[in-house]
Order: sequence, then structure tokens, then C-alpha cells
Amino acid sequence: MQKKIHDGHRERLTELVLNAGLENVTDVQAVEYFLTYIFPRGDVNPIAHKLLDKFENFANIVDAEVSDLCTIEGINTKSARKIKMFGQLQNYYNFSKLTKKVSLKNTGDFLDLLEALLRFQNTESLYLFAIDHSFNLIAKRRFNLQQVRSVGLSPYELFNFISSTKLSYLIVAHNHPGGTATASNQDHDAANYIEKILDTLDCQFLDSFVVGKDGIYSETQHSFVRTFESVDNILDKLL
Repeated sequence: MQKKIHDGHRERLTELVLNAGLENVTDVQAVEYFLTYIFPRGDVNPIAHKLLDKFENFANIVDAEVSDLCTIEGINTKSARKIKMFGQLQNYYNFSKLTKKVSLKNTGDFLDLLEALLRFQNTESLYLFAIDHSFNLIAKRRFNLQQVRSVGLSPYELFNFISSTKLSYLIVAHNHPGGTATASNQDHDAANYIEKILDTLDCQFLDSFVVGKDGIYSETQHSFVRTFESVDNILDKLL
């Protein structure tokens, strides 16, 4: 009997989300709906409440560390890893949707991709982007930026990416979560390091971008190529 009640609730929740849209349901209902993909059976409403109580919103839940997620009653390592993977799935979706359309001949398309991949990330990431001779984006590779800073990005990793993608041009991008996109001296040094390595390889370094809370900064142009409006400014216009 208990199982039937839960199954019926899931069906009603699914109908609600499909008819109203996720943006028009409560945070608890949205998180609960998401959890139905993590837990095939059972009542996930209590877990949704506990997650929101601790992490405040859906983005913080997905960005939380596995160990932190496991402190919630009802979540084990396996389910925590599934939740954590959702952020990567979202990035993969964004990239898959945009890849065939992205050409550096239309700068806006590439900046849209950088924004989708890096603007709202709470962890530091470094991306390598492979560009072909027609200036089309053909591949990307993500690295944990903290790990790169501690051990460095080896010439072998760069060579492997270049040889496997057969790129003509390389673009690098990383994010400053919660900070300005203005490049630091460390960022300049890292870009110069990569450019020197590429001098020995058969490809050209196009640019290094930094994505922050205030926009996207180009190290080649030494200026912002896109600015983001703050949440406060957006609210001021709406009110």
C-alpha cells in the first residue's frame, strides 16, 4: 500500500512539472522531481526538504561535495555521486547543443558557450578548446584548475590533446568563481607558459579567457569581451 501511495505521488508530481514547468513549481517540488531520477523508488520528499534546509538551493545541492551530501539522512555515496554528476551532465548537454553551431567567425556563439560552461560553476575549471582551420570548434577538454595549479599542465597533456583532435588553433579558458574576470598575474603567466609550449607544436594559440561574476575577459585583447549584469541591477529594473 505504501509503495502505491508513493508511485501515485510521483505520477502527480511528474504531471505537475510537465504541465506547469519547473520554473513554476516550488523549490521543494523541483528538487523532489530531480531526486526521482536519483532514487528509482520511495518517498524522496523528506530528502528534498533536508537538502534544501542545508544547501539552500538546487545549484548548491548539485555543486556540493559528495562527503557533504552523504551527511543527509537517506543519501549514501552512490546516490551522492549521481547528484554530483548532474552538473557535468548539464555541461555536456550545453556543449552538445552548441558544438555544431559554434564558430569563431561568430564571436557571440563562442562567448555563449563559455558563459554556459563556466559562469555559474562554484569550482575552478580549466578548458582547452580545439579549433579547426575553418575556425570551427571541434573538441574541448576540462581540467580541475586547482590540480593544474598544484602539479601544472604538462606539455604531454597539451600534445595529446592537439594530436588527438588535429586542431589548428587552441583556446584556453578558466573561471574565477565569485570573483572578477580580470586576469591576474598568475593567469598571465599560465597563458604565456602554454603559448611557449605551442611554439614547438604545429598549432597557434588564439586566446585565453577568464570567466567571472562580472563578465568574460580576453587576455589577448586585455579587456572584457562580455559583461554580466549583476543580480541587484536586474532586480532594480524589475521592481
